[in-house]
Amino acid sequence: MAADIPEIREIQEGQITTVVAEDLEIKGSIRFKSSVMLKGVFEGEIFSEGLLVVGPTARVTASINTKTLISHGSITGNVVAGEQIVLKSSATHNGDLNTPFVMIENGAVFNGSCVMERRQQPFMSEPPAETTAYAEAEPAAAEEGSESTYGGENEEYES
Repeated sequence: MAADIPEIREIQEGQITTVVAEDLEIKGSIRFKSSVMLKGVFEGEIFSEGLLVVGPTARVTASINTKTLISHGSITGNVVAGEQIVLKSSATHNGDLNTPFVMIENGAVFNGSCVMERRQQPFMSEPPAETTAYAEAEPAAAEEGSESTYGGENEEYES
C-alpha cells in the first residue's frame, strides 16, 4: 500500500500558477483548477481541483475543498482534500480535516478532528449483479452481525 501514498515534495513559489500577495485581503469565494499560493488574508470559501499552498504569512478563515493542501500558515476552517493535506512545522490549523493522506510536521499546531477514508474501489450506488446474486443464493454465508448486501425495495425473490 505504500506505493499508493502521494509523494510529498517541496513546492517552490516559481512552480505556483497564481500567488496572492501578502498585502492583499480578500473576502469571498475563489475557484481554480491549477495551483494558488495565498500569502495574505483570505476569508470565505475555496474550491480547487489542484494545489492550494497557504504561505507562512497567510491567515485564512475559510471552508476549503481542494485536491491537495500544503499549509505553512494559519487556517481556521474545515478542509476536505481529495488527495492529501500537509501541515508544515509553521502551520496552525483550527478545524477538521478530511483526506485520505495527512502529514503533520513536528511543531505544527492542529486543533480539530481528522477523518482519513481511503476507498479501495470507486463508489457504487448498488452492488454489482454477481454480489446480489450471491447474497440471494446463499444468505446464510454472511457473517453474524454484518449487514447483508441484499435488501431494499424488492425484498421478494424466487428460490
